[in-house]
Amino acid sequence: MTLTAKLNVSLSVFLLLTLVGCGDETVSKTERVSSPFLVSSEPAGAITPTEFKEAARSENDAADDTSAEDSAIGNSLAATEVVLVGKIDAGDLDPFEPGKATFVLSELPDAEHAAGDPDHANNCPFCKRKLKNAPKVVVRFVDESGELIAQDAQAMLGVKKGDSVVVKGLAEYQEPINMIQINAESIYRR
Repeated sequence: MTLTAKLNVSLSVFLLLTLVGCGDETVSKTERVSSPFLVSSEPAGAITPTEFKEAARSENDAADDTSAEDSAIGNSLAATEVVLVGKIDAGDLDPFEPGKATFVLSELPDAEHAAGDPDHANNCPFCKRKLKNAPKVVVRFVDESGELIAQDAQAMLGVKKGDSVVVKGLAEYQEPINMIQINAESIYRR
């Protein structure tokens, strides 16, 4: 390779790196996302999926107008406005559905009990049992007509598996399958 050819290659590489850039980006992809569902401050009064489940069960038990037939069938409990906190996670499965604005939210490990140990929930039998028995939450973002938005939640909201989030919306607990479904009106990334 001649000296001129080496200079041309070096200059081309330099120009390419200058135009494209290299190194760390100071703004992550999630910080650049703009969505009407994203809020900049955490909504007050967030509860865990387990706390919502217990409240929904108590409310249902206290209702006098529940018929024996409805109880036997196991209908879902009434929808309630709620603020839930959790982690985007579905265990071994992908928590996201491609092309849909929906994901699965799981209970966060008890931070106070873990005393700052990130692996505590994996080693503590109490935590393992509590997380296993906690209801999963299907978080859905719907349009004005109530239809699920046909856009990846990851792209729309800038979230990923493992993110801790706070979701506000209308939720119902479905006892037969130990699941909460929430039609979210907003999401806050912790």
